[in-house]
Amino acid sequence: MSYDAIGFAIVIISIVLVIGKWIRLQSVTLQKLFLPSSLIGGFLALLLGPEVLGRIIGAVTGSNVMEYGIFTEAMYDTWAALPGLLINIVFACLFIGFALPSVKSMWKTGGPQIALGYTLSWGQYVVGLGLAMMILTPFFDLPPAAGALIEIGFVGGHGTAAGLQGTFEQIGFPEGYDLAIGLATVGVLSGVIVGIIMLNWG
Repeated sequence: MSYDAIGFAIVIISIVLVIGKWIRLQSVTLQKLFLPSSLIGGFLALLLGPEVLGRIIGAVTGSNVMEYGIFTEAMYDTWAALPGLLINIVFACLFIGFALPSVKSMWKTGGPQIALGYTLSWGQYVVGLGLAMMILTPFFDLPPAAGALIEIGFVGGHGTAAGLQGTFEQIGFPEGYDLAIGLATVGVLSGVIVGIIMLNWG
């Protein structure tokens, strides 16, 4: 793939994100729900990509004339490689500009949050792996690794799912990446929407 194709794909995804930001600024409802502009832009790209527009055009014309919607295969190949690279930047920048407090102060502030976080994470592993062993593997022939998808999607999120794409492929479960991304999206949407409803109700 040429550098021009990679650069063009990055320009297009940037334009989609800007349009997502513009849609958010125009919609009071989306602002009240605190939906991220990236999620709105991603939903727009989903509608204009192979999963919606591409399938509609394929069904109507009976050909693959616009298999990737308004996008191209080169764009999708470029975008597929970005999450695994960009998550490194996210984690590398976490503590930039922050003065680290003392260990005692960190433990006093972060200890309860760590305990809660680990309780939720291990609980999701237990529920997910239990479902995988009792239902998903025996009845649907899914790999046992499917049991980790709840924790990866909800506690980890899109970045964790992207970072584990290679691992899913190594263990022979490449579909796990798509499922984890889907669960992460459900987690963001349900967390934001249900959370805002509960805040307004409270």
